[in-house]
Amino acid sequence: MIIRFLDRLLRRRRGLTARIFTWFQHRWVGVDENLLKDYLVTFSGLQGQRVLQHLMDSVYCTVYEGSNRDEALIHNARRTVIQEILENLDRAEHPQKYEVKVETATMEAPNAVAR
Repeated sequence: MIIRFLDRLLRRRRGLTARIFTWFQHRWVGVDENLLKDYLVTFSGLQGQRVLQHLMDSVYCTVYEGSNRDEALIHNARRTVIQEILENLDRAEHPQKYEVKVETATMEAPNAVAR
């Protein structure tokens, strides 16, 4: 439903707006399995683990203590990128956690109430 809505809007838009709607379509469709494997390959090695540990120590696990709202926004944006890396690594290592199971059920008409 969301994809159809975005597709209709995309046909009406051009330029930067069209790129944003294209990104929304890509974002909500799901993560590519090959991309998840790339995340695992990148961060499974010794160098990747060192880089991820550095990002965790220097950005993700830090708290902004200033009063400037723009700097706080920048700090949270940097943390969001690392959060995305962590989520993709977790999704690659544990794909069953992210599977959405769809069940179908039939509804039966209730029996007549006795008086």
